[in-house]
Amino acid sequence: MNIHNEEVLGCLNDYLKVNKPGYAVLIKGSWGCGKTFFVKEWLEGLQTKKVDDNDYYTLDPIYISLYGLSLTSQIDEEIKRIVSPILHSKAMKTAGKVFQMAISAAIRYNVDFNNDSNADMNMTCTIDPKALLGSNNPHVKGNRLLVFDDLERSKMNIQEVLGYINYYVEHIGCNVIIVGDDAKLKDLDDYKNVKEKTIGREFVIDPDINATVDSLVNDESILGKEYLSNHLDVIKDCFKASNTDNLRLLKQSLNDFCLMTNRLPDNIKKNPSFDKIKLRLLANFVAVYAEDKGQDVGMDNYGKKFNEGEADQMAIDFTGDGELSSRDMTKKHSKYEKVGLTNKYYAMVPHYAECVLVYLCKGKIDLEFIKSELQKDKKQPWDVLENYKGLENDVLINNIELNVGFLESGRFESVDQMLKSATVMLYIIHWNLSPKYSVDMVNTWCSKIMRDNYYGKCKSQNELHEMRNHVLRCMSNNTMGTKMDEIDSFMKTMGGVYKEIESNLKNDLTVMLESLCDDKIDNLYKICGGSMPDHSTSYSDSPIFSKVDPIKFVKSYATLKNESKNKVCSLIISHYSEALDVQNLENMVYHYIDDLNTLPTIIELLGKEADECQLVDRLNINILKNNLEKSVEKIRKADEIRKHSL
Repeated sequence: MNIHNEEVLGCLNDYLKVNKPGYAVLIKGSWGCGKTFFVKEWLEGLQTKKVDDNDYYTLDPIYISLYGLSLTSQIDEEIKRIVSPILHSKAMKTAGKVFQMAISAAIRYNVDFNNDSNADMNMTCTIDPKALLGSNNPHVKGNRLLVFDDLERSKMNIQEVLGYINYYVEHIGCNVIIVGDDAKLKDLDDYKNVKEKTIGREFVIDPDINATVDSLVNDESILGKEYLSNHLDVIKDCFKASNTDNLRLLKQSLNDFCLMTNRLPDNIKKNPSFDKIKLRLLANFVAVYAEDKGQDVGMDNYGKKFNEGEADQMAIDFTGDGELSSRDMTKKHSKYEKVGLTNKYYAMVPHYAECVLVYLCKGKIDLEFIKSELQKDKKQPWDVLENYKGLENDVLINNIELNVGFLESGRFESVDQMLKSATVMLYIIHWNLSPKYSVDMVNTWCSKIMRDNYYGKCKSQNELHEMRNHVLRCMSNNTMGTKMDEIDSFMKTMGGVYKEIESNLKNDLTVMLESLCDDKIDNLYKICGGSMPDHSTSYSDSPIFSKVDPIKFVKSYATLKNESKNKVCSLIISHYSEALDVQNLENMVYHYIDDLNTLPTIIELLGKEADECQLVDRLNINILKNNLEKSVEKIRKADEIRKHSL
């Protein structure tokens, strides 16, 4: 237990020493911080001090959850249910003691006076909790302690709840503990007005991760106790790194981790490498549940947003210019990276985090990912060659040939494998360990692979740019910043393949403008407000029609409903008017000059389309046509000024 909570515990024990204190104590804290756990642990300690004999009965603390209760009578019934079993205790075996309990709700009771296990009297008696707790009967010992938990989850008005509790505090003289997150109460003003009459002291509970985790793995309701107890450090370290206070999420993450891993096929669980994968999954279950449910920003599209953030950071490192666009996910990742959990347990590594998110959100187990991770332990030639300086010559030569076989055939399961194979080969060539092969050969093999299997499979510039960012990250990890002519040559060659493929692809905005439809107009606005695929600039500062097929645009625009035509027209007009209605336009026009490749044709086609339409359809098409004509004129004039100034 942490020092703060130990001090609170001492105050609670002191509170119990006061007979009829006249006030209640509030234990508070955010949802899931461990308030109930803290109080129940304390109550368990009190119960161990209970001593009964034939003359005395020591009262147990009475714990009541207010969760969902809507009437004070329900609280009464719950207290009676808890208190009633004392009639069966050995300290209540004389009729005199029974009759001293006042009446409320009838209970059938057998009285055995001579301890022969036979009923000497059948009687119906009742017990009133208020009478029992307020009684000065010398046969009843112990603290008159009531604990009311889940204050904010009661369905009753807070004034009614505290008024009920105050009766036990003020009129019966009980020690009362109230547990809840008072910041979450719906009627806060009413609460502030009445709480001083009942609550005398308040203590905030700090989440005690060490104690809670130790208790969790020994809880009867937790799954996989043995495995979890052997990896307490991983659980504690990952949860602490999350900076999350919600300990309930921790229990949920551990149970779900055990449920998922138990469902895995036996051939996976029996794989010698599975223990390592399982530990990484445990770390990510703890981290992902805490980050997704316990923080203000969830983990929607974590992998994609994290990659964008990494790419932006790389661009800043290379150019010294730019701005991070996806800070939230990189911040989440960095919390674990800083304390070594990413490197040691792969905590918040995108592929592992996404595997957990798929299970959390969809209940699906990504078996393909787990199988691929297990396969990574199977040493490929490029893995062996990483330690080329420590290999015997025959092993080196054999694995070089195997590695070249993969590069020549392109038989890689992922671009990561290809890049690692190529990088290792470039190091070997650099140190002249295989004169038979050259950098040009590696560049040629990998260019073909990238065209056929990776860059060439991308369907848009946006998808291509994501692939390029992935390649840059992989090469950064593979080379660890090493400067080599062979590496530079390889990267320039891969960059050339990228540019080659990029020139034949269209970005998302171009694709959208060529296939306009009424139900996707809002998406058009969303895309226009974003950045170009390479994040070099925004769409608003770029030519938007330079690669658009004029015929496809005009045909799709003409088929829109007039309300949609107005939206598209407004968007296009604002794109040019905001950019072109500025002073010194010649300094800005290079952003839009490429649109002159297609705009004249688009204007001509819009005119023909308008001639075939009537009324509002014709009006809207002509509005767009006329405004595009004005924009073209401005672009041309500004470009002339720019050319003369050169």
